[in-house]
Amino acid sequence: MPDYLRDLFGLTQERLASWLGVSRGTIAMSEGRSGRGMPGANWQNNLRLLWAAQGKVYDPATPDAQAPAPPPLPAPPPAPEPLAWRLTEARHETLLLTRRLTLMQARAAQFEARLAALPALRAYPGPVPNPAREAGWLALFEGEALDALRDHCGTGPQRLLVARLAGLAREIELLEELLGPG
Repeated sequence: MPDYLRDLFGLTQERLASWLGVSRGTIAMSEGRSGRGMPGANWQNNLRLLWAAQGKVYDPATPDAQAPAPPPLPAPPPAPEPLAWRLTEARHETLLLTRRLTLMQARAAQFEARLAALPALRAYPGPVPNPAREAGWLALFEGEALDALRDHCGTGPQRLLVARLAGLAREIELLEELLGPG
């Protein structure tokens, strides 16, 4: 039974042992025994914890010595400071990512200009001083553009950034709702 209670309440073996007045080793051994009991355990506290988990309390005046427990304590309201801090962070991150998207789009335009110019560069009918060097340079010119557009600044990376910005916009909206006017 201690492992069930530990799991229900999120207790460590040490914390449960402290409540029951036994050693941590006693708790560990009882969990290893499939809940056959804990020798030397404070059975009253064990029973109180079990009944509390069931929403009951000891009442000697009732036939089964159990009565409904008082209502549970309410969860604390969220502290506004972490929410306000995250709102500030999300707004700042939005500004940074928006700037990054603008730079990404500008860089993509440069690489798209390369790809647009390549057919004309390759179609040049005039003499080229070093054809092998020219071919290597054009291959590099094209390869850099293709790699950058695919991996760093093209449509795919831009869409991912737009998705991140949309997520941040929604997060900001929810945080503003949670924080209310002010």
